[in-house]
Amino acid sequence: ARLVTEKDPPLLKVNVAAHTWTGGGRPASWNHPYPTQTPPAVIRIHAIGEVTRAKIDLRLGLASIMARSGTVTVRSLLQKNVTYVETDRPVSLEGFPQSFLPPAEKTQAQGVVIVKQHLPGDPDYAGMDVFSVLATQGARHAIAIVTTRESENALEEAIRLAKGVLDQASSSIVKAHEAQWRKFWSRSGVKLDDDDLQNWWYRQLYYLRCLSRPGAYAIALQGGYNSKANWHGTWTMNYNAEQTFWSAFSTNHVELSEPFIDLVNAFHPRARWYAKTVFNSEGAASPHNLWPFEPDPAECVSVNKRQLAYMPWSYGIGTAGHMAHILWMHYVYSGDTLYLRDKIYPIIKDYALFYTSFIEKCTLDNGKVVFGPSVDPEHTAFGWDNSPYDLAWAQHTLKAAIQGATDLGVDSDLVTRWSNSLNRLPYYSVSGDVIKVGDREDGYNIITPIVPLFPAEQVSWFSQTREKDLFKRSIQWIDSRYNHNNSVVMLNVARARLSMTDEALNDTKTWFKGKEQPNGLFYWKAHGFYMSEQTAVSGLITEFLLQSVDDVVRLFPAWPDHKAAHFSRLRTRGGFLVSARQQEGVVSDVTVESTVGGELKLLSPWDSIEARYPDGRVVSLTPDSQGIVSVNTQKGQRLNLAKTVTR
Repeated sequence: ARLVTEKDPPLLKVNVAAHTWTGGGRPASWNHPYPTQTPPAVIRIHAIGEVTRAKIDLRLGLASIMARSGTVTVRSLLQKNVTYVETDRPVSLEGFPQSFLPPAEKTQAQGVVIVKQHLPGDPDYAGMDVFSVLATQGARHAIAIVTTRESENALEEAIRLAKGVLDQASSSIVKAHEAQWRKFWSRSGVKLDDDDLQNWWYRQLYYLRCLSRPGAYAIALQGGYNSKANWHGTWTMNYNAEQTFWSAFSTNHVELSEPFIDLVNAFHPRARWYAKTVFNSEGAASPHNLWPFEPDPAECVSVNKRQLAYMPWSYGIGTAGHMAHILWMHYVYSGDTLYLRDKIYPIIKDYALFYTSFIEKCTLDNGKVVFGPSVDPEHTAFGWDNSPYDLAWAQHTLKAAIQGATDLGVDSDLVTRWSNSLNRLPYYSVSGDVIKVGDREDGYNIITPIVPLFPAEQVSWFSQTREKDLFKRSIQWIDSRYNHNNSVVMLNVARARLSMTDEALNDTKTWFKGKEQPNGLFYWKAHGFYMSEQTAVSGLITEFLLQSVDDVVRLFPAWPDHKAAHFSRLRTRGGFLVSARQQEGVVSDVTVESTVGGELKLLSPWDSIEARYPDGRVVSLTPDSQGIVSVNTQKGQRLNLAKTVTR
């Protein structure tokens, strides 16, 4: 995370009221190869001969390499931060050379092999040492990695971890590891009449678990897939970073989003400073990129307080709202008010304060603000107004802050300010009969005209027909006008939200089938790299089966009638775990488990519907004019919902 800003130009200074700005420019610090992610060491298995086959067993978290000399098994243990290898072939541990790093130091002590990689610091960041340790006992090998940021006694801790694994019987190690994977897979599942989609759902959920767990550091743009990351392997906060963690919610693994939330919380002192320094606004805002281990700017001596802000994209005002989305999803999917109070609301409150402070300075046009100056992400120069991306995320954040304050019973005065700000935002700019960014006709990277539909969720299946038709036309228009680099998941979730079933399924299958590799990952050929954000494919497929936008559950909203599908314990807003089956267009076996209690709202798949309770009670439900039924639930309650049976 070394960051050298000594030759960077001054940060942008924006006068919102005057719609003027000074400073900015392309920072020289971006041209360094660092900050970046890099493998700390390389594990080599020698003299195994010709490899005949390799496979990963997702159920058990087991990689097997079959060679002429025998089989090598590799497990990244879920119960310990240790890689466990079983082979009678020699195993070595070596440094991973990088031109911008000092050579790794390889030594032996206490019966283990040690690789120490020093990562240099800068005037505000101390740097760190990374210790990789290999312990061997016959045909069993354990590799542990600990950094000096994690422990003052990093080397001793790494040795303890590696040796501690080998002190146990192999059967005990494997049993504990596999038990955790079985528990993981018991949380949810799908069975689809489409092998590709079913395989992708499981593979990408597996990779998400490999990349994330509570208490871990958030995975960045390209994870550990590549020897050297492009774009510095940073957290790119105008879409990529959020997409990586988004699927955790609907797949019923909410906890896998928490490293992202921890990252945003750790960054928050700098976010508050950034809002004041760049926009002279209250609250907190964010640049385009976040870096590991960001120090508090109040303690920094580097140029620009060690802030690398890439011109112009770091100065878009919608980024903070996009970051807030993952935090807010944790609350609406879990219902955890303590987590809301401690880790979510304080951040969203400051982001909403930023938007309100900004809006209160903006000039007016026919009673609505001119929402800028800003930048439409990766499309325009700075100075842009009324970007659909900015508008949608400001709306989302203000509404989330209002709901969060209301649920916690706090900040009633701010709720009034936020409500007033919401009312002053204009509608998205329509050009002809579609939403565009100015007169831009092609070259879209992030499909910002569609962001109000997804992921900002200001438009939904339950919006007015006229608005839904506008977004359907905009989807069709932009389909041939974006570069298919970053937005394939976004576009097809948007299609699924409007039940554009054939288009969503066909585009998903065509694009990802062309990127699928033998290792189960998708290779972004346009980027030349594996991308961490591919984990969102499991969330995309879930959208075909189950949605809960506007707190209304929809079953099989974008799944074709002629294909069978069954899902178990997928999660919706409100903390409901839903299971259902569809066969030849007929929905059945609908069960709902309430994890927090509260009102369940369901778009009924039948003309008449009843709720069946565990105690034998059967209650008829009456759909409203939109076909929605409501049921009050208690925490821990399980309901069966079915077509009414004539008795």
